[in-house]
Amino acid sequence: MPTDRTIARKESAVYAQVLLEAAQNTGSVFEVASQLEQISKAIYANIDLRTALFDRTIPSDARMGVVNEIFGNFDPALLATLGVMIKRDDLSLLGKVTNAFAEIAEAALNAVFIDVTTVVPLDEGLRSSIKTKYADQFGCEVLLREHIDPSIMGGIVLNSRGVSIDASVASQLENARVTLAQTK
Repeated sequence: MPTDRTIARKESAVYAQVLLEAAQNTGSVFEVASQLEQISKAIYANIDLRTALFDRTIPSDARMGVVNEIFGNFDPALLATLGVMIKRDDLSLLGKVTNAFAEIAEAALNAVFIDVTTVVPLDEGLRSSIKTKYADQFGCEVLLREHIDPSIMGGIVLNSRGVSIDASVASQLENARVTLAQTK
């Protein structure tokens, strides 16, 4: 496992590039980017899963069995890449690989990925409106990764390239709470 940041960045870029080439061969670049993001979030959000996958005392085949059990319907090239990362004890690079892949996938597709979080599924009108607005802003195609999260209570949260626009009811209520607390 790399300890030097430069080596880690280079190894992450290699994993991302190999995965991109495999995804391009099957025409599934956007799908792989979305699935990689889902896997990364799931692993970092679940302590038991993260512990099982990062535990070097568990044989790599058993750790890969866990990945296949949970994510077995995901892209085969993605699962193979995770298998190599697990065997080489490089799973700690997953966040860097996810970011590197998103960056080169956007460039390869001449597109920008935008994560859109709402309480209910987007209707076609709103989906089209978001794509048009941000396609004009970014000057390229916009691909939406839609997420449903009841905790935002309403409104919308947009994330792309490290920038977040939070127009959710939950954040507006929090801002009101903070403002009221400061006026005491």
